[in-house]
Order: sequence, then structure tokens, then C-alpha cells
Amino acid sequence: MTRSLTMDDRSARIAALDAGEFAAAIAGLAALLVDAVEDGASVGFGAGLTATDAAAWWHGRAPQIADGTTTAFIATQPTGDGSESPRIVGSALLIRSTYPNGRHRAEVAKVLVHRSVRRQGIGLALMAAVERHALADGRWLLILDTQTGSAAEALYRSTGWQELGVIPNHAYQPDGMLAATTYFWKDLRAG
Repeated sequence: MTRSLTMDDRSARIAALDAGEFAAAIAGLAALLVDAVEDGASVGFGAGLTATDAAAWWHGRAPQIADGTTTAFIATQPTGDGSESPRIVGSALLIRSTYPNGRHRAEVAKVLVHRSVRRQGIGLALMAAVERHALADGRWLLILDTQTGSAAEALYRSTGWQELGVIPNHAYQPDGMLAATTYFWKDLRAG
């Protein structure tokens, strides 16, 4: 599944990756994750995350990508000179429930947009692609969590996600301070 959009004379392409494409994208995904942590995102890692450690985390997702439990999405933009592969500027994961009573639901995770291209619609495009893919797969109930008060929280609220609740002091931010986490859900059949 691929979707393209144009923003300010730049284009971003959203793609769902197969196992081979995912393996080829790990270096770019690692750089994206490092950028998010350096910018203070509370996405499971502390300050000083290295590209090697970030790549190892993404490599750990490879078995679930290969068996179809998880679908990875990326947003890419051309580098400008045409001599290199497009740069990965965004990501999202759709993680399907494997429980027999949960075949209708999935979790959305690692929705990241590189800080150099934020507020250009890439996060919206990634979420739209994830939701379309989930619904086509029969996964109409989605859940996710994010740091309370973050820009990501505002994005989710603006696209119809419903707040389930807030857990105070849930996760450490990269700077070592505790932050609250807001949990959201969305029923894709509703609209």
C-alpha cells in the first residue's frame, strides 16, 4: 500500500513495507528514532540513544514484520539532488492482536516524524495510511498511547481518537523526568 502527497514543493511518500523493504529501511528508521529521542520524545528510550541501539530495536521487530503480525509504514522524501535514496522522515507500526478474541483490534506505535519536516502533514498521512490498512485487514478497533501534552496527543485528538485515560508518572522522558501518558482508542467503523 502506497500513498503520495505533495507539500510545499516537496513530496512525501507513505508506504507499507514488506519484510525485505523493512530490512533495507532499518538504518533510516534508526536515524529517525535517534532524532525523536534527541528532540525529547518519550518513545521508550533515554538520552544518548545511539544509532546502533536504535537499529537493534528495529531489527527486533523483523520477525513480526515477516510473519505479518506487524506492518511498518514509512514516509520518505527525496533528498533533493536525486543521487541518493529517499530519506525516511516518518514511521508508524500497526501491531495486530494475536489473541483469538482480539482479531478485530490492533495497536499503533512508533508514530515518528523527523523534526525537520514536522507540521507538513506527514503525521496525518501516516495515521490515515495506518487506519486504512487496519480497516482493510478487519482491524477496526485501534489503541495507542502518547506522552500527555505532546504534539502527538494534539494530532490524535484532531483525527478523532478518543481518550481512554491518563496514567501519571508513567514513563521517563529522555531528560530523566517522569511524564504522564494518555491512552487513546478509535473505532474505525464510526467514520
